[in-house]
Amino acid sequence: MSLQQQLISLKQVELAKSANQVLQRSNKTQRQESYKQALLELNQAFEEHLLQAVMLAFGLNSGQAKKVRYKKDRVRVFKQHDIDYTAIDGAETAQILSWIAQSIVYEDAIVTHDLDNIFPFWKEGFPMVQFDNAYTILLEDIQIHYEKVLDALIELHA
Repeated sequence: MSLQQQLISLKQVELAKSANQVLQRSNKTQRQESYKQALLELNQAFEEHLLQAVMLAFGLNSGQAKKVRYKKDRVRVFKQHDIDYTAIDGAETAQILSWIAQSIVYEDAIVTHDLDNIFPFWKEGFPMVQFDNAYTILLEDIQIHYEKVLDALIELHA
């Protein structure tokens, strides 16, 4: 299987698969908690698949690829290969999803400064609410972003 074929196969990954499984296993009383967990799953799936694609496309080892998890390093690594990561549709969505995941894990789902007013119903210092709405919005955007990143990587090897 050629590098280009591997990247095309990665592009076809549905990032929400495990997140949707979390939601399917939940009941109404656990709804918001399930959406919170689904956001974490979505972020993890995005990061893992992006890492695989970047390792393949740029020939990075696992140590080098770990840096791709951080926005500044991600931008730099892509720029080394003449790809403007920040210009790819949805780059901001990836950052927002990452901030949300960090806030859920480390800040007990309190809206941080970076997330203030990202959604009209989120205010800094208050608990995050309406995870279902946030999930629905981010799900589509992150999938589009992921596919656009893969398009750029595939084009690099065309």
